[in-house]
Amino acid sequence: MSMEIKWLGHACFAIRYQGYTIVIDPYNSDYINGYPKLRVKADKVLVSHEHFGHNYREGVLLSGRPESDCPFAISTLQVPHEFKMGNWRGFCSIHILEADGYKLVHMSDLGTQLDGGQITRLCNADVAMVCAGSATALPAQEAKRACDEIMAKVIIPMHYRHGNMGGHRLETVEDFAYYFESPEFIHRYDTDTFTVTPDMEPQVAVLKYLGPAAFGDLAAPVEKRERTTLLGKLLRRGK
Repeated sequence: MSMEIKWLGHACFAIRYQGYTIVIDPYNSDYINGYPKLRVKADKVLVSHEHFGHNYREGVLLSGRPESDCPFAISTLQVPHEFKMGNWRGFCSIHILEADGYKLVHMSDLGTQLDGGQITRLCNADVAMVCAGSATALPAQEAKRACDEIMAKVIIPMHYRHGNMGGHRLETVEDFAYYFESPEFIHRYDTDTFTVTPDMEPQVAVLKYLGPAAFGDLAAPVEKRERTTLLGKLLRRGK
């Protein structure tokens, strides 16, 4: 059975399998340049660390389904956010999702090279979602090295600057792609969704951010803001 990975922007993805949806690292658009407000539906939300670009749980409307419905075995690895070994920006969690022989890895804002035990745990993933934009995480060249070490079949870049989206300090996906020697290894898609199958081709899958209009049935109703003006207060009193 195939699995879908949908890029919702920045480091946020929706992973769908067997009718179950997990959203990883929802972002707060008030702090992430260019992205619109995030409002999606899911059965479960995972957060790698408590920074505004990754912990906007309020943007995910949960279904209330029991944990027993989740088809994934989920584990984590704690890694430093930056080269100062967590003394500056703390730590973040790499999430590993496994189901029916598939293994997906969300690398979060990995800030240092992996040690041998971590490489062993992450090795041979079917898909690795990798921070390609540097700033306070690994720079593009070092992120490529981490990809080489874990030998993921498919690499999906995330957390980079494109157009007016993402922080101005972030590198672009082109900076990351530059370090892959074979241009044909870079696959550029006109969709925000990648389908994971047993026979998929090894590649760097550069997805296209399409915004909330492409979220489909993932989109959640936008909450109506309470009226705070004097007129709004008078109208509420009259209800």
